[in-house]
Amino acid sequence: MLLALCLALPFLQAQANTTDTGWLTDPEHPPVAVRLSLTGERDGNRLHALLEVTLEDDWKTYWRSPGEGGIAPELDWGASRNLERVEWHWPLPTRYDLLGFNTLGYERQVAFPLVLHLTDADAPLDLQGIFTLPSCTYICVLTDFELGLTLSDPGALSEDPDISHRFARALAQVPQDTGALGEVSAYWNDSQQRLQVLVDGDHPWRDPDVLVDDAAGALADAQFGVPRIEQVDGQLLASFEVSSWRELPDMTQVALLVTVFDEALAQEVTVAAQAGSAPVVAAGPVALSFLSMLGFALLGGLILNLMPCVLPVLGLKLHSVLAVGVHDRRRIRGQFLASAAGILVSFWLLAAFLWLLKVTGQAVGWGVQFQSAGFIVVMVAVTWLFALNLLGVWELRLPGRMNNWAATRGDNSHKGHFVQGMFATLLATPCSAPFLGTAVAFALGANSAQLVLIFTALGIGMALPWLLVAAVPRLAAYLPKPGRWMLVLKIIFGVMLLLTSAWLLSLLIRLWGGPLVASVSMLLIVVTLVLIGKRYGGKALAVTLSLGVPLVAITTLWLSFGGGRFALPENHVWQPFEQGAIAERVNAGDLVFVDVTADWCITCKANEMGVLLQQPVYAAMQADDVALLRADWTTPSPTITAFLRENARAGVPFNVVYGPGAPEGIPLPVLLRERDVMAALAQARGEHLGEHRGEPHER
Repeated sequence: MLLALCLALPFLQAQANTTDTGWLTDPEHPPVAVRLSLTGERDGNRLHALLEVTLEDDWKTYWRSPGEGGIAPELDWGASRNLERVEWHWPLPTRYDLLGFNTLGYERQVAFPLVLHLTDADAPLDLQGIFTLPSCTYICVLTDFELGLTLSDPGALSEDPDISHRFARALAQVPQDTGALGEVSAYWNDSQQRLQVLVDGDHPWRDPDVLVDDAAGALADAQFGVPRIEQVDGQLLASFEVSSWRELPDMTQVALLVTVFDEALAQEVTVAAQAGSAPVVAAGPVALSFLSMLGFALLGGLILNLMPCVLPVLGLKLHSVLAVGVHDRRRIRGQFLASAAGILVSFWLLAAFLWLLKVTGQAVGWGVQFQSAGFIVVMVAVTWLFALNLLGVWELRLPGRMNNWAATRGDNSHKGHFVQGMFATLLATPCSAPFLGTAVAFALGANSAQLVLIFTALGIGMALPWLLVAAVPRLAAYLPKPGRWMLVLKIIFGVMLLLTSAWLLSLLIRLWGGPLVASVSMLLIVVTLVLIGKRYGGKALAVTLSLGVPLVAITTLWLSFGGGRFALPENHVWQPFEQGAIAERVNAGDLVFVDVTADWCITCKANEMGVLLQQPVYAAMQADDVALLRADWTTPSPTITAFLRENARAGVPFNVVYGPGAPEGIPLPVLLRERDVMAALAQARGEHLGEHRGEPHER
């Protein structure tokens, strides 16, 4: 008996210490499998474990912060004994774009390194857990795996070289705080709902990306969009637009986990956000963009002198320079400098007026950001109207008496020429409006200092010929003379403004939806063509049509089918799902539309925004005889799970229509289409029963 016990001891010990669950699968969802293994490595009361996941075909699972859709995997060790806590390390995820939503996760295979903290290092360990794994393609499935490992004597556990190697390889994929980067800081702008992460250090960036989440789960409902990455001189600035279904917490009170990665670099640091915006000096591309805007303002001011309403006035002024002697030229230099100062002061007054407009506009909800549909509509109207003005369709002129009065103000003193310079800007108003429109668009979204600098550049640009002639009077002979070329220049600028209007319209796509913006675009194009035809005649209209018709077709197709997400009306009023209510409502002659969905299901969101909240489906579902039942599977529900299984479905989305004509229900395709929903509603009412029986065909 003693000999038999000695021979059986290794076998009994192996049974008492199970270190590998083997690959676990679920027959209802075979594309995924999981395995939990212990490496045998031990550090005091800590044991290393490895949780591996394999996914077949196009199935994917999610990171701890899944992005705009999805749900993170979960581990529940509540039934375990002698287990204090578990450290879960997450390998670096990949960005995926599915149906217009950006998510973070893994495909094919992923291994999660775990560190098990034992309550008593020498006491037996009984691991009993439930691993909930979400997996998605165009449908999403939640699968529960029961994980169980038992160690009667953790101290006698021996290291498994193969599992240890896999653990080390997986741990190498986890971002660590290695100190390879310089200082990392975060800035939270509550009014703009924007988070900025600034990485200060000399690093040769190639294709960097930044991820943000939190360790405590305070930002579980926050959605961080794809960041706008800017870099200069080794610095990196990532700007996130943040949104949430609920009220966002104060980011300055949350410990943020910031993951920065690039080729051969992946680092995760904990950062406390500061209130406000990142320093402008650190954002090289932002500063460069502002310098570019200053350059455009300078050029725009200079171009004002070439316009028909300004150049003749400047020409008369320059003629006086060419007609006088050297001694008088010195006196005229002072006069020209005074006129330039008058131009500059007039632009400062205009900047002060726009600053007041900005402050007042914000107070009444003007909306200075390009996220405001009202602001964009105003800018479209301004640029379109002044494009027509430059194309000669209509003219904006000051009254003739006012022109004469403004042109003759001032005397030959420096004060008089200063006044003449101010009124020269007034004379330029009809031509300056298109360029000032661009400046207004930038200025209303800029701070006060930037607004003043922009209009200073505009003033310097317009005053530049006056300053150059004051410095070198001989240059007056080389300045261009008025002629037909000015009309060609107006047309060129008119076309440029029309292109600006088209760009501004494209910004409305995400706010209004493609079809509505396409309709507005076609209306503006038709009105433009009609006005051009009335102004210039049939030949000009024919030429314009030959260019405009292809533009209309391309614009319509792009905005209708590829131009962005649709605008959403108010959501349907959904009733909680009760399976017994289906037969009750059908017997009463009503239709029942059942929507099985989840907050983490990307396809569900796409179906809702792209079909259920769009006409004519929206109106059809609002009919009095349609009952809307929503089964929320965001968290596991035995009732909903049983309903899915009864209909041979393993995940969401799942939509089915019941009615007098289809009491057994008409299951809809995973990816909804307008015609499928409308046909199912008609069939459920008993219409077209000769054409449709049973489940609609997958098209």
